[in-house]
Amino acid sequence: MVYLLNTIGSQTLTIRGSEKSLYGKFFEKLILGSLLQILGFEHVPSGDSERLNRVFWLSSNIERERESDATLLYEPGKGIRFDIGFIGSGNTEISLDKVSRYRREVEMGSTHWFMVTIILVDRIGERSNIEHLAQEIGGTIIQMSAGYWPQKVARTLNRILGFEHVLIEMEQDDIEDYLKQKLQEVSLVNFLPNT
Repeated sequence: MVYLLNTIGSQTLTIRGSEKSLYGKFFEKLILGSLLQILGFEHVPSGDSERLNRVFWLSSNIERERESDATLLYEPGKGIRFDIGFIGSGNTEISLDKVSRYRREVEMGSTHWFMVTIILVDRIGERSNIEHLAQEIGGTIIQMSAGYWPQKVARTLNRILGFEHVLIEMEQDDIEDYLKQKLQEVSLVNFLPNT
């Protein structure tokens, strides 16, 4: 009886885990796709080697090692990988692992790319020094529970790539209305082609 109950419990966890993963993948694509399109980048098929300027694609493992939730190519040789993590405020090791798991230099086609990683997490603990630790290894962690996190992403892209956008200098009181307006222009169906 114990073996049977253990098997049923394991099966239930597996189903819930795969369901959670599936919903997480949908959420990642919707959030990252919308944000990057609002910032003025064009969504292209994964690994489109024809387009190298201001484009992005979702869920890719260009190194055949680790999958990133989004890859942004700003200009030839410069890019950003995005990863979303729902890890809670107390687990800094997982966040730091996400920042350090990707190589900083990648070959795509005939171009050598310098890639920076931006990790978006649900929240960071009040006394956590994870943001500082991430900077020490060349990555950035941004907390999504703060209402102005899209502005922090834009400012990070500005610092790393020289990216310019109206959101960078926008007053925080204006961000919500701006994002609501811009979301009306985003076609969410493009980010979930199999639905």
